[in-house]
Amino acid sequence: MTAGLILTGGGARAAYQAGVLKAISDQFPGFDYPFPVVCGSSAGALNAVGIGAGGEIFRHSIDQVESLWLHLTSKNVYHSDYWSVAKNMGQFVKGFVTGEGIDIPASMFDSSPLRKLLESEVDFNQLEDNIQHNDIKAISVTCCGYRSGQSVSFFQGEAGLEGWTSGQRLGVRTKLTLDHLMASSAIPTLFPPVKINREYFGDGVARNMSPLSPAVHLGADRILVVGVSANTTTRAARKECRKQPKLPHILEHVINGMFIDVVENNVEKIALINSLLNKSANPDQVSEELGLRFIETLVINPSEPIDGIAVKHIHRLPAPIRHFFGLNKEPVEGGVSLASYLLFEGEFLRDLISMGYRDAQKQAKEIETFFNHENA
Repeated sequence: MTAGLILTGGGARAAYQAGVLKAISDQFPGFDYPFPVVCGSSAGALNAVGIGAGGEIFRHSIDQVESLWLHLTSKNVYHSDYWSVAKNMGQFVKGFVTGEGIDIPASMFDSSPLRKLLESEVDFNQLEDNIQHNDIKAISVTCCGYRSGQSVSFFQGEAGLEGWTSGQRLGVRTKLTLDHLMASSAIPTLFPPVKINREYFGDGVARNMSPLSPAVHLGADRILVVGVSANTTTRAARKECRKQPKLPHILEHVINGMFIDVVENNVEKIALINSLLNKSANPDQVSEELGLRFIETLVINPSEPIDGIAVKHIHRLPAPIRHFFGLNKEPVEGGVSLASYLLFEGEFLRDLISMGYRDAQKQAKEIETFFNHENA
């Protein structure tokens, strides 16, 4: 049986995943490559490739991923000074006034610092070596094509793996590069798309209605999903709104719909399919006739709303970002969720890693069962 790992998107929120994985590496210190198939989208793609391009010991790879998160600042990810923000915002205005395209795709922020950081941190040669000589079967990075509207999972893997087509979802075998990481983590409207071959690509969560499917196509039949939302563990409070919502407040719900809701819906769909097969008198026949198969899933989600943690660290956001999102006034009302995607600041990231570690410890028994079944 093959274990797969799904690391969803979420900008700075993906630091939570490093905490979960660190707890697993501490629970099983002897692991080399516990997840032969690792699939990531958006910032989760950075974690996925970080695991795939790490050393021969899982624990050491996770230490490197955690260290990178702990030393991040916003300036390492995007230009956040007043001039840079104003310059990028001017692209929107120019396009609106002139009605003409511009060479650089319109985005609120310039993410070139992230590219420079990843150039020095990611060893793609090591990734290839791990696939050729160790226990990694495939690493997948999902992106969205802005011309075709297709959700493309670019994967690098062992010989014999083939691509796939399922509606608007494609699997494309390739050698992963920095462009794939930058494209997958390009949050719509926030970071610029990246051209790969003939098309510009953006964040992997956009139009990906089945984020667990790449792992299934690559052979995983047991999947651990690490989310970035507490929707399933806590209930959102319905508070009275004193003011009409502004653009950033509305945009955050659009982005949350892509990053969070789709993953939860996909997990529910798989649970429904599993239930159907379990209740069937002849599951093998149903599986063959309908093209379905049982996929066991374990989901680890934040036990506390990340927005609640982010609001304590809003003051750490660069001033231009706080002003644009309307977070420079008290009390803060709306916009926190969107800001949390951009809050690449040490103390906030540290809190997310700590929560991820605690949450994984609380599910230690489920994690042990997950891997015991894997080795059964």
